[in-house]
Amino acid sequence: MQVRYLTINSAGQLTFVSTEQVQALWNNEIGAAELDAGGPNEIRLVSVLWDAKLRPRKLYLLRLPLSEGRFTHHSYLTLRIYAEPSCVTAQEMFQHHSEGWPTDFFQQLAVALDVPVKKLNVPLGIGGPLLKAAALKVTPKQAVRYLRGA
Repeated sequence: MQVRYLTINSAGQLTFVSTEQVQALWNNEIGAAELDAGGPNEIRLVSVLWDAKLRPRKLYLLRLPLSEGRFTHHSYLTLRIYAEPSCVTAQEMFQHHSEGWPTDFFQQLAVALDVPVKKLNVPLGIGGPLLKAAALKVTPKQAVRYLRGA
């Protein structure tokens, strides 16, 4: 499976960002402003795992914490806390990461992915590659391997 990322831009619309841009954000080489996404405290990120026929198979929502619009070491530590079951319950995590998305989220996602809304009836999770990367102390690219089997 391959991964594609989308963010909410300044107009409130889902837009694609490249894997390279997400990696650069993760490495604090760029900030939310360079992606026209997010604000000073967080960026909303959708991770979509695709199969070989380019059909969405899994969706993940993540409100990625930022410090002054950038993913800093402090942001990383905050994200690690979200990955700790001893710090945050599954219900608290779901509530936090699923709040604040556009009301027409699934319609926007279907348009962006060029699939009917009914094809988005796939598992929806919280976190995705970046949360898994923080939990396992690996890169987002390496974390995708763990999500393929999940």
